[in-house]
Amino acid sequence: MIAVTLAISLACVAWLARFDPKRRRSFGMRPRTAPVPAWAVWVVLIAPGVGLALQGEAAGFVLWLSAVCVFGWCVVWVPPSAYRRVLRHVRARCCRV
Repeated sequence: MIAVTLAISLACVAWLARFDPKRRRSFGMRPRTAPVPAWAVWVVLIAPGVGLALQGEAAGFVLWLSAVCVFGWCVVWVPPSAYRRVLRHVRARCCRV
């Protein structure tokens, strides 16, 4: 259950970073129109954590909250120009048998 909530929330964090106009402007990238409003992505981002909290999963909620925070800081730390290189590296590590 926690893995699913993390996957949903981390995908939302990455999506928000990809289309954030202020972030794109600070890195000298052209603005890009998001296909979905940011508020809708925020709702999907927070919903799994609310679900964990309402189910009484205190440990799961704390784990979810900390993972989302750490992943958010990692997204901020990596410049957009390095995303493809990092993604290739992660895929090579994860897909190795």
